[in-house]
Amino acid sequence: MLTEKEILIAILKNTQKEDNTSIEGISREARVPQAIVLEFLSGLYKAGLLRIDGDKIYVDGEQRLKIAVKSIGLGADVERVARLLTWSEFEQFSKESLESNGFKVAMNFRFKWFGRRWEIDLIGFKRPLVISADCKHWRRGWSGSASIEAAKSQVERTGALAEASRRIKSRVGIGEWEYAYFVPVILSLCPSRHKFYEGTPIVPILQLNDFLQNLIAYLNEVNHFYIQYV
Repeated sequence: MLTEKEILIAILKNTQKEDNTSIEGISREARVPQAIVLEFLSGLYKAGLLRIDGDKIYVDGEQRLKIAVKSIGLGADVERVARLLTWSEFEQFSKESLESNGFKVAMNFRFKWFGRRWEIDLIGFKRPLVISADCKHWRRGWSGSASIEAAKSQVERTGALAEASRRIKSRVGIGEWEYAYFVPVILSLCPSRHKFYEGTPIVPILQLNDFLQNLIAYLNEVNHFYIQYV
């Protein structure tokens, strides 16, 4: 387990700035014999977590996230792993998950309501749903009180967006809609102790796809704001 964990960490560290690294470089960084590294990398290749070409391996953003989650599952320190991921990777994966499920996406959406400025990391809209997502990379205490506070704040932001949408429908991307359900969501690198907080879902990023596919069926069970325009 320790060897596998260190190899995964080495992959993340060596591919922070570009999408590839040498097998020798992974061996050196992880301090694991190259033969053992190659055997483990072959398993990752079969699992679709990387591509091997000669003496190099290649990973994309989604694969890096999966490798990060796998390393945490093997006992790697979450803070150590989180430092090896970029914020843009996290947001880009979230954006692509929404788009692959038929949502149009607006990122870093800013608006004013009641004299206050608001910003939402990601908005995904597919009639009649508007996903209002806050991306939480990771911070200490996340599994407990921090995730609850994040959920409370996101509910407040989403409520403001829902009310403001009456006058900024076109900006939100729902200009022709007759009604909408605004759903606050927290996206996180790791699972929280709480899957929901008072009906607000806290979703591990690699489970976002499943969440989106099932949301409409369970809409009445999750916290949302219903707005009718006509």
